[in-house]
This record gives sequence, structure tokens and C-alpha cells, in this order.
Amino acid sequence: MRVRHDAQRLTDLLEAVGLFCGPVPQLSVGAPPAPRVPYPVESALRDADPAVRARVLDPLGRDREPPRPGRPDPLLLPDLTGAARPGAGPTPLAPEARQVDETTCGAAVLVMLRLAGDPAAALALARDPRGAGPAFAALQRATQLRTRRVWPRRLGTPPWGAARAARYGPWRYTHRVVGSREPSAGPRAVLRAAVDAASAGIPVPLYTGGDLGHGATTAVPRHVVLLTAVRQTVVGPTATLYEPSSGALHAVPVDALRGAGGAPQEQTSRRRALGGWPHVVWAVLPSEERQEGPAWRA
Repeated sequence: MRVRHDAQRLTDLLEAVGLFCGPVPQLSVGAPPAPRVPYPVESALRDADPAVRARVLDPLGRDREPPRPGRPDPLLLPDLTGAARPGAGPTPLAPEARQVDETTCGAAVLVMLRLAGDPAAALALARDPRGAGPAFAALQRATQLRTRRVWPRRLGTPPWGAARAARYGPWRYTHRVVGSREPSAGPRAVLRAAVDAASAGIPVPLYTGGDLGHGATTAVPRHVVLLTAVRQTVVGPTATLYEPSSGALHAVPVDALRGAGGAPQEQTSRRRALGGWPHVVWAVLPSEERQEGPAWRA
């Protein structure tokens, strides 16, 4: 299938010359993995509000009901300090998990990925005396600095930097481009590998962008979201995505992740879930499990 010149992406060109592509990692994952909750974390949460406890132990909200397509749910940070933003009633509202500026979408995703696989790190954020919002912002800035090295700050976190820094418990990551002509199955099906990993309980950072039809600057990776889960719903297999500019969880049919077609309402929902962009152009995939870091159980 030929791709119109104005519909090409930078990742199509990279794929054509064999850069950042190749067979995807083959994972062997049985039951969805989950981190063990260390005793100090359990002890600290013994008298905590149930909602706050849930946000510490499940920072990505995967144990709750998934959002409905087109109706995103806010993703709130765990906060045990009482320093959250004031709200109606006696209990302050927890801050949303938003990126701190227009360049830290990748850093926000990497921080939430780490918190989801490390209850002790999530508890540390919740107990930070600055409050969860400022602490989350500081973690984003530190993560961005660590992942971009000589990369210009205005361009955010590059995929290779994200892959080097990405941690979900014992899992380490690599990266692959997602071309517009990618197969739906097989050893080079990057999006299929991302969906399979999320279905098995391992979140996957995804880079989004546009194509040359809207200018050269839109054909490169422009934003990062986190594929947190894939579940069966009444509309079929549905992906849940953490979108850091809105600080919310979005639901998208799995088939809609692949293309820009569909009804206008579906296109709008997909763009919102992808941070305003029509395509997934790069994926940071789990590549290997190492016996280090937080203790885990299968």
C-alpha cells in the first residue's frame, strides 16, 4: 500500500531506512504482575482514607472501573499531607496528575509508570511535605533532566531517553517506531506488542504526532501518553490511556489506536486521548524482566 506524501510521518522515513525498527521484544507474561506492598507501606496506610490508600497502591487507577469512551476521568495523585488544593467540604481535593509544562509530558508519564510499579515511591510522593502536586512537578523536572542529556529541553523527552529511564518494577524497556504501514500482527507489529503488554498488566508509553499534511513540525513525535490497561468492555477490547496534559484517563477502542478513521465522535475521542494528535508514532516497549528493584509477585 502506498502512502500519500502529505500523509507521511517522520517515523515512516525512519522505518524505510531501517532506523529504530526491527522485531519487537517477545515477552512471556502469565498472570498480570503486581508489586508486593512492603510492610512499611501497609503500616503507613493502615488508617489512611480509603480513596488515598487506593491512589497510593494503584496510582494509575487500574483497579477501578475504566472510563467510558469520550468521557475521561481525572487521575488524582496520592496525597497524605493535607496540602492538596482547597475544595468544597472539609477534605481537600487531591491534585490531578498533570504535566508541569508543555515539555514534560514524557517525564510525567515516566514518573507515573514508576509509581505504579513501586508502592514505596508512591507513598513517598503522598507524604512529601510540599504536597503531591509540587512533589510531582519536581519529579518531572528531575526525570526530564536525566532523560534528555544533550537533547534540547524544548523538544521534551526523546524516545531513546524514555526507554533508558523507564521502569515498571522489574521491567526494563526499549523503543520502536510505529509506521503508518505497520502490520496488525507478526514480529514487527509494534502497536500489537504494546496492546499485548498492557493486556498482561505492563503499562506502555506511547508517543503521538501528526503527518506532513499539516507541516513538517507535526510529522515528528509531539506528545507522550501512557497505555495503562486493555480490558474487554461492552464495545469490545478497550484501551485506557493516561494523558498528562489533561491529567486524566481516557478510553479508546483498541482498533481505533491504529488509524485515523472512524466516526467524527470517535476521531475526537481518540485525539483527546492522544493529547490532540491523530497517530501513535513511537512506542516504548517492555523488553526484559530483571531481578532487581521492588519485590514483585506474579
